[in-house]
Amino acid sequence: MGAAPARWRRRLGWRGTALLACGLPWIVYGVGLLTTPRPGLVRAASVVTSVMGLHCWGAVWLGCGVLACLAAGRRSGRDTWGFAAAAAPPSIWALAYLAAAATGAYREAWASIPLLAAPVLLLVVIAAVTGRRRRICSCGRGRHGR
Repeated sequence: MGAAPARWRRRLGWRGTALLACGLPWIVYGVGLLTTPRPGLVRAASVVTSVMGLHCWGAVWLGCGVLACLAAGRRSGRDTWGFAAAAAPPSIWALAYLAAAATGAYREAWASIPLLAAPVLLLVVIAAVTGRRRRICSCGRGRHGR
């Protein structure tokens, strides 16, 4: 029974796990935006809801979550679109909340900015650390005592 999780872990790696860790909550959040009215959220996200309605944004969160989950099984370098999909909605909303807090449209919006920016920062770090770039050791392999 322990072989299946080990295969999944080996298949996904850190990149796939990060994409699933963002994709699944984005799907749930998108469904929540589609099904639950949120008056405080509408005030905080007035910048983005002026572009599209909250139901459309729910579909965007849901769609980006599905894309991130689909990219989770792809190899490094072929999953970049999944990272973009996972990072786009919280980035856009963090900027909208920043605008709402700065303009006074919803002063309490500043408290949500770190919660939206943290997954984006973690995605960037994981993508950079686990990317296809090879690291070259400057220590001079095989040479001891230097």
